[in-house]
Amino acid sequence: MVPVPEGPSVPYLDKAVHLCEYLLFAWLLAGALRAARLTEREYGRLAWMYATSYGLLIELIQGLIPWRSADLWDAAANALGAAFGVWLGRRIPRRSSGSP
Repeated sequence: MVPVPEGPSVPYLDKAVHLCEYLLFAWLLAGALRAARLTEREYGRLAWMYATSYGLLIELIQGLIPWRSADLWDAAANALGAAFGVWLGRRIPRRSSGSP
């Protein structure tokens, strides 16, 4: 078993971290997919699906590792963060191709 040092206990801090990580991940995915000239609906849906699926896969894999645990609430925080990231990606204006 891998030892894990005890740190300060802040309730739900790990959920906030999951949410922020997947917000950034989905925001970057949305930007990359938007650059592929997909419609707003398409790139938003794909970015959310990719980020949420990845988060769920990671949680499932953690369930197979003896010193880790899978947490459905972590997966939910990942999906919520991904939704916020896609929302943020849609709100940031596009740079026009003619500007320096």
